[in-house]
Amino acid sequence: MGTGLFIIDAIIIAIVILPFALFINGSKKRQRKLRNALQSEATQNNCKLSKTEVHSNFAIGLDEVEKKVFFYKETEDSAYAQVIDLKFIVSCKFIKDSKRIKDKTKHYDVIDKIQLSFEHQNLKEVTNFVLFNNDDEMALNNEIVIAQKWQDIINDLLEEKVKAVPSENEKQVVLA
Repeated sequence: MGTGLFIIDAIIIAIVILPFALFINGSKKRQRKLRNALQSEATQNNCKLSKTEVHSNFAIGLDEVEKKVFFYKETEDSAYAQVIDLKFIVSCKFIKDSKRIKDKTKHYDVIDKIQLSFEHQNLKEVTNFVLFNNDDEMALNNEIVIAQKWQDIINDLLEEKVKAVPSENEKQVVLA
């Protein structure tokens, strides 16, 4: 009788634990797939990623030597990659688009999009990395923090680029 209860307990424990194990295994596979796709995109551009971050459905990476940012995102419908050469970028901004929804008694602000926006040197062209889109994902999951972090990383790199360019006064050559 003791072995029968033991077998039933083992089966119940397996039924409870198995979904969690499958979920964890699936998310690790998805992260590995996103990281490999981002790495592949960098390799195609002759770059080596020095910083990377993988999230639920996107990965972002940076080659600090070549000054390029890579972005790879998968949605239910498609997958796409984007590359930005920071040599031609003036600024990077974190943008949070939200819309106001009215209820009978209250107003709610719902975040519609979170993106990193890159402004090119010609000041007319803008490229966006969409980290969160309310149409594709159900809920926010740390995308705001990630966007702010990468905005800071990229803007620090852009400031280094500006400091590396000598000013007009430093360009003058003194002839004796």
